[in-house]
Amino acid sequence: MLSAPHLNYFASQVQEKKSQLRIERSKFFPEFSLGYVRQKIAPLNGLNSWMVGVSFPILFFPQRSRSKQAKVNLQIAQWEADQNRVQLNNKVEELYRRVRQQQESLDYYAKAALKEADALQESALMKFKESEINITEFVQSLNASRDIRRNYIETVYAYNVSVLEIELYTE
Repeated sequence: MLSAPHLNYFASQVQEKKSQLRIERSKFFPEFSLGYVRQKIAPLNGLNSWMVGVSFPILFFPQRSRSKQAKVNLQIAQWEADQNRVQLNNKVEELYRRVRQQQESLDYYAKAALKEADALQESALMKFKESEINITEFVQSLNASRDIRRNYIETVYAYNVSVLEIELYTE
């Protein structure tokens, strides 16, 4: 399941555009206003007045175009929200695939590669002590063993990063 904050963000963008469309459509209707004013103008005090007003839109063409633009913006926001949900879903699926692959690599390292690295190191050390190999071959064997361990650590790191990304994008 995708993360609620991400989905809420996508929905809020659509909701914002819906609100803007409602505002633009409301400008087609008459506006009523009512007000009360108390003034103090020297030397007169206590001047009170009421104001009542009604305004009617006379030209609808500019407002109609703003309303159409708001409707287009709403459709764009809905399309973008749908696309963002699809992209987020695809990213989560890709992360799950990556985690499965990395888990398989970690299993390989745990079952075979690390044992092979230990055996390679011990064998190289024993052969070097018995003078069966020279220093160059000894160093190459140690480097190969070190590379196997380094690759294992990089795989563990990548696995942890992928799991954290999954937690970020899902609930």
